[in-house]
Amino acid sequence: EEKKMKYNDFPYKRISVDSQKELMAGWLNRFEKTESADEQISVLKEVDEANREYSSYQAIASLNFNRNIKDKAAKAEKDYYDKIGPEIQEIHNKLDQAVDASDFKDELKKEWGDTFLKMIEMDLKTFDPKIMDMLRKETELRNEYTQLVGGAQIEFDGKTYNLAGLGPFHTDQDRDLRKRSYHARFQWFAENADQFDELYDKLVKLRHKIAVTLGYENFIELGYLRMSRSDYGAKEVANFRKQIVDHVVPIVTKLRQQKKEILGLDHLYFYDGINFKDGDPKPKGTPDELVAGAQKMYHELSPETGEFFDIMVNEELMDLVNRDGKMVGGFCTAFPKYNRPYIFSNFNGTDHDITVLTHEAGHAFQCYSSRKQPLTSYLWPTMESAEIHSMSMEFFTWPWMETFFKEETERFKYKHIAGSLSFLPYGACVDHFQHWVYENPEAPPIERKEKWLEFEALYLPDRDYDDIEFPKSGGIWQGQLHIYQMPFYYIDYTLAETCAFQFWIKSEENREKAWADYYRLCQAGGSLPFTGLVDLAGLKLPFDDGCLESVVKQVSKWLDEVDVSSL
Repeated sequence: EEKKMKYNDFPYKRISVDSQKELMAGWLNRFEKTESADEQISVLKEVDEANREYSSYQAIASLNFNRNIKDKAAKAEKDYYDKIGPEIQEIHNKLDQAVDASDFKDELKKEWGDTFLKMIEMDLKTFDPKIMDMLRKETELRNEYTQLVGGAQIEFDGKTYNLAGLGPFHTDQDRDLRKRSYHARFQWFAENADQFDELYDKLVKLRHKIAVTLGYENFIELGYLRMSRSDYGAKEVANFRKQIVDHVVPIVTKLRQQKKEILGLDHLYFYDGINFKDGDPKPKGTPDELVAGAQKMYHELSPETGEFFDIMVNEELMDLVNRDGKMVGGFCTAFPKYNRPYIFSNFNGTDHDITVLTHEAGHAFQCYSSRKQPLTSYLWPTMESAEIHSMSMEFFTWPWMETFFKEETERFKYKHIAGSLSFLPYGACVDHFQHWVYENPEAPPIERKEKWLEFEALYLPDRDYDDIEFPKSGGIWQGQLHIYQMPFYYIDYTLAETCAFQFWIKSEENREKAWADYYRLCQAGGSLPFTGLVDLAGLKLPFDDGCLESVVKQVSKWLDEVDVSSL
């Protein structure tokens, strides 16, 4: 049974590359020389144990740095694991090749299913020693983008802000302040426009070259393989985007009409990104009270979530409140050696505090539920599946939102639904744009911007930038880090949201059955690819005709019953 330890008592150490090389030499030797499937299986089990250990220490190193970026010792540990990452990958690449060439694949499949074999196959297709230098270059360019965006110094009303610091002004109740803050933001992007264009141009051409070197026609297929999509391709995604245009765009237009009514405006500009005249709903209570409320909520939701959340609280596996020296953002990580997840966030008194508690708890609950999966690679699924757990948990906890929002609960729910739905067309727009970019790697930067505006007109027809030049010229996508950093990772959110909406509909109809389906999905971890997990959860595949149409019909019905004037 699992030992009860608090996070601060988790053993930690540096694992050396030499020790891994030595171990791997032994494993490889046994794996390739053996005449028996059983021996190969036992080698892979040993490797998996070692993986659990390595990824736990690496996660601890990274988390401790995030918890205090001023801590020099913590930074040294994180840097150490960052540095050895590529070498460790190379060591494992050899074993992957041996597994891929094994004579006992049928027996391995019997032991673990074929998902891990498919993952290995895909990984091998994305790597070759001859692209090592290009991969290093790609990482350099990615870091250049991070530095450019992270180093923004923007003068606004007599003070200097970075992009995150300027953020709160974009959603201020004062319309003039919102507009001026966006002016300042896009002025900065305009001043750095050439650098953004050049950087992206280099990245696109480099990725194209990597793909061609590996034998692909262009980067698209390689991009899908990098995202570990074994079970669908660009064709399915295109069909999904088409459904968004047909069914979601019209209802988002309707939502914008409602928004005018809520805000009392006769026209909406891009900078009118607020939800209610007097600001968003705010959680009522101190951070400790919110966590106590969540603990009670998770006990009432199900026995499984009750047990899980008690562990998170009692073993101090959450760091939730914003403080000096702490990294921004929210995420969930895990320590497979200790069978424990961890939730990190920065409470700041907004409704986002509660969404983080439900969203990241969804990831953490899934990870905890799949801890008995036999392979480390099965603890988490691929991205578009992982987001189903988190987004659905946001909906499963709806009946308890009164605990946190009291008299503002209806406003919170409306914001949640309207926001989730309005995101779908934007997500599809980003995806469509990237497909075009990598189909036309030689297109000059100006053409990319024209193309973006074309897609924007299709997916976001009501957008009006007023007289703000930079976005009017088609450059707004340059602030979307995924486009630079992780090509084709964005449609994932929209696919998951479509599944989460289905869980919301199911839980409104039959809570027990919906929860049973969800729990089964969580326990499966990453033992199946996306389409297999959707099927296991009893959901409709987002790519299939009719899926989005039926989701939108239900959401639309819910929205019709909302008395907008009361919000």
